[in-house]
Amino acid sequence: MTTDSLPLIQTITPERWAGFSMNFIGAGYVGLLVKNGQLVRKLEPGRHVSFALPLLEQCEIVLVDSKIRHLDVVSQGDFVSRDQYLVNISLSVMYQVVDPKRVALELSDPIAALTSAIKDNLGVVVNQLRLEELNRIGRVQIRDYLLAQIDSFYTLGFNLDDVRVSDISFPQKRGVIRQLEGLTARAELEHEANLQAQIAETFVLRPGERPPQPIAPARYKTPLPPTTLAIDSATTTARLIHCQSGAPIAIAANPFTIGREAHHTLVSSDELCSRNHACIEQVENTSGTRRYRLTDLGSSNGTYLNQQRLTPHQAVWLSAGDRIKIGTEEWIFEVGAV
Repeated sequence: MTTDSLPLIQTITPERWAGFSMNFIGAGYVGLLVKNGQLVRKLEPGRHVSFALPLLEQCEIVLVDSKIRHLDVVSQGDFVSRDQYLVNISLSVMYQVVDPKRVALELSDPIAALTSAIKDNLGVVVNQLRLEELNRIGRVQIRDYLLAQIDSFYTLGFNLDDVRVSDISFPQKRGVIRQLEGLTARAELEHEANLQAQIAETFVLRPGERPPQPIAPARYKTPLPPTTLAIDSATTTARLIHCQSGAPIAIAANPFTIGREAHHTLVSSDELCSRNHACIEQVENTSGTRRYRLTDLGSSNGTYLNQQRLTPHQAVWLSAGDRIKIGTEEWIFEVGAV
């Protein structure tokens, strides 16, 4: 397992003059101001002034890297295919911190926790595929499955931005599973020969045979949440729940945009969705309460809120339980305390 050279988390003790300190949080980082072991507030990029009583209050700033980072995960016979063959998988994961407080202050080893969650999900998907499927479409199936498991990584404070499977191989020895089955030496040799034959056969096409097509993904693919920081834990957070699949999509970007273009927060493959269809904005009033409003961006087929078509470019306020329909896809808007 390899990670980025720069540390994910750094702790800084500010220098103070008469109890005051000025600190600068660089772009791509989030600071957590901790006083006497308790989180005081989150520091966005920019200059910040803090005060602590000399000798009575101990302050430190925990810097969390919020940029997209890289993690290599390599397994050695950790997984078993559906037809009981040991499988080695090497993959590269692009991930990002979405909950700095959870990652920096609540997890003793965040990278180990993320790696464990990735391997747990790898075990599930590999166990559903046979040897031939792993050879032919395993990379696509593994990538799509991991990117769809939003909740598995969000609970740890992370989001997966992309996954690239670099290698899928099969050990030449029988491994733990075969040892437990108690194979004889002859049976072991037969197993290895059969393994090599099946691997070779999957790459040979018979006369007139077409290469098998990868399994088509579901029409609705759960989009990744935005690569931004999660909302402060002292406020509320919102999300969209897909009515058909039940998949949650956190509204962590502001604005949260929807459309077919790749730059949107929620990228839709629905043909009835416009390239730039709609957006959800987060608005904070003077009392610190966050509200959300939905705007149609002049789409061809319209945006519907509770079965009513919205007037283009005219924002409307959202309430918990509202149903948003774009094309053939429909979501329920939820909002609640973190």
